[in-house]
Amino acid sequence: MFGFLEGVLGWGISWLFSRNPGLAPFGLIQSIVVVWMVLTVGIVFFGVTYTTPTVRRNRVWLVWGVLNVAATVINVAALADLVPSAMLQYAYWHPWLAVLGIGYLVTALYNWESPQIRHQERVVYAATGVVTLGLLAGSLGPLRAFVTLNIFAIGAVVHLVPIGHDVLADAVLIARRQ
Repeated sequence: MFGFLEGVLGWGISWLFSRNPGLAPFGLIQSIVVVWMVLTVGIVFFGVTYTTPTVRRNRVWLVWGVLNVAATVINVAALADLVPSAMLQYAYWHPWLAVLGIGYLVTALYNWESPQIRHQERVVYAATGVVTLGLLAGSLGPLRAFVTLNIFAIGAVVHLVPIGHDVLADAVLIARRQ
């Protein structure tokens, strides 16, 4: 649920700043990076502090944590002028599409026999991972303009659909048990 909230806030605020740059308190790109830094720190803190030991020790969550921290480090490095100018255009939203694509594929494929993730959820995670990585690859060529112009909507959809499906599937199971 926290990941869903992170997606709603992160992509929503990023979109809001991009449409109304005057609302961005530190400049457009800097403000978007700060939003994602705060959300990433928040989700890591929440995961370490408030989840059960079985969740904290889950390798999938570790992969997600490493991916999120890596994307944040790339964003901060870009702001600090540590990224070569030729690569700067790829240092902001591209890492986040990579995080989502790789993270969802790992979620879908890791520990295939585990009943913690139902088959239908694995399919949604895998499909989203493939679509996201396809959009990332396409953004380097024929889909560059489409993805760039719609990155915050695309990011929101690929971030929220699998988590939303998971939350809805869990809610249905809980309702059936009552």
